[in-house]
Amino acid sequence: MKGKNKEKNKNKNTGVFWALGKMTRDLSGIKLWLLAIVLCAVGVIACNVLAPSFLGSLVGAISDFSLLQGDGKEFLQGLTKPMLFLLLTYVFYAVFSFGKAFFINNAMTNKITAGKRIQLSDKISRLPLSYLDKTTTGEMLSRVHSNVGAMGGNIHETIDVVVMGGLQMVVMMVMMLLENALIAAMVLLLTPISAILATVIAKKSAKEYNKLWEEYDAIYAYAEETYGGIETVKNFGMESGRLEEYTKISARLTEISQKANFLSSLVQPVVGFVNHLSFIAVCLVGGYLAITGKMDVETVVTLLLYSKNFSQPLMQIANGFSSVQLLGSSAKKVYEFLDEREMSVETRGFSAPVRGEVRFEDVEFAYTENKPVIKGLSLQVAAGEKIAIVGPTGGGKTTLVNLLMRFYEPQKGKIYIDGEDISQINREQLRENVSMVLQDTWLFEGTVAENIAYGKAGATREDVVRAAKAAYADGFISLLPNGYDTVLSDATALSGGQKQLLTIARAFLSDKAVLILDEATSDVDTRTEIYIQKAMNRLQGKKTCFVIAHRLSTIVHADKILAIDKGEIVDVGKHEDLLKKGGFYAELWRSQYAPV
Repeated sequence: MKGKNKEKNKNKNTGVFWALGKMTRDLSGIKLWLLAIVLCAVGVIACNVLAPSFLGSLVGAISDFSLLQGDGKEFLQGLTKPMLFLLLTYVFYAVFSFGKAFFINNAMTNKITAGKRIQLSDKISRLPLSYLDKTTTGEMLSRVHSNVGAMGGNIHETIDVVVMGGLQMVVMMVMMLLENALIAAMVLLLTPISAILATVIAKKSAKEYNKLWEEYDAIYAYAEETYGGIETVKNFGMESGRLEEYTKISARLTEISQKANFLSSLVQPVVGFVNHLSFIAVCLVGGYLAITGKMDVETVVTLLLYSKNFSQPLMQIANGFSSVQLLGSSAKKVYEFLDEREMSVETRGFSAPVRGEVRFEDVEFAYTENKPVIKGLSLQVAAGEKIAIVGPTGGGKTTLVNLLMRFYEPQKGKIYIDGEDISQINREQLRENVSMVLQDTWLFEGTVAENIAYGKAGATREDVVRAAKAAYADGFISLLPNGYDTVLSDATALSGGQKQLLTIARAFLSDKAVLILDEATSDVDTRTEIYIQKAMNRLQGKKTCFVIAHRLSTIVHADKILAIDKGEIVDVGKHEDLLKKGGFYAELWRSQYAPV
């Protein structure tokens, strides 16, 4: 029951209005810009209030002259002053309108959009790996680009509706009440009809826009998956199949988009029709009162213009309704992402330089509940030892080093480095003392030297060359068009093994106390594998090394071999001793190297 209530509260606090409230609080960081926007909006409204009065005076004067006749010269002279005031009013209206648009574009669209993208990028770095594992790259790209872009792109019209539209309606109603309470009441009574109709359509439209963003997430994820694995797609001739699935997602996206746009587009004509009814009513009643002598023409014209200016914000709301819906639904996606649970933050570092002594104490871990991957594992590794971890796929080998790196947190037990509980150590401080080479190489667009030096801030060219030579990468680097200054990109023809050697050189250059190699030799040939083994043996020094390998020939000289199966250590010892023992490791060895 408690879990259900918790889920209910979560859903309650992650709606569109919750997101818009969050966004409004964020705007407090640009108060001066908001003040400038409000001042310009007030200036625009003031011009909208003054213009009908001046126009009414002009029309009234013309009406009086046509009915009563008089001195034409004196009449024209009398029009000069109100016409000049009207002209100045329109000039100021243009200036204030430009200022409002300028400040909204710069303060809201540019600052908010840029700031939110930086905030989301920072958020990703603080999310636990467990969240990133179940969220596709496409979904995150959709948040950072599409959702934030929609927020920034639709803020302009939303601010116009909220700040200027609402304020102008209040001011115009006050002015109409001062002119004639009867006509003001007529306009005011018709207004709720527009609001009710708009609200009904709004709820239906909001649901469709939420579905729309979900489909955008799906299409981003599918595109990222397709382009990321394009070689495999082509190899199996699946281009037509992927295109067919992409077409289906696009069709769903189009269908939902059409429905959402239809509903949001319906608001304007409905609201406009009701507003035109009120305008007609003012004309009829005002005309009758003018004919019967109960109201002069000047007042009728002024009321008509006030009525038009009163209904104009409602039309703005109608016009901008799709923008408001898009803003709300995209803001919901952004703030839900920002509200995701982050990794804990510790401030303490190691109390002394790390030597590399590692201890696992009764550690248990599961990615999903009731499916343990590591079960009560205990392990003692002395500083400088070379530990090999072997076992079947899914046995828990990589999980072990992921826990050591604090990519995940164990549900039970402790992990210590030099006797200090790593759960109390700041993650950056921890990882500054551990270098890791993964099976999947990662190189960024930059020179060979920059890619190797990525492992150590302030590394010199001599340091880079020394690390490359130690990793046996200097030979092929010297054959590249510009050697160490060759710019790496997708178009650079490097083999998988050469890329792996560069990442290993990067790890050697970092010179950290603990070195982890997770299937680091899986992408190299036998000769290169021998080079890497020699380099590792020579450069190990005082480093504590964890080597995860399927190819058992690469770890026969390890100080200690751990055979892990189903999350438990089933064999531990040196290569020769484990072969003599004839246990789990010996079976693995025979499966790879026994004669057929």
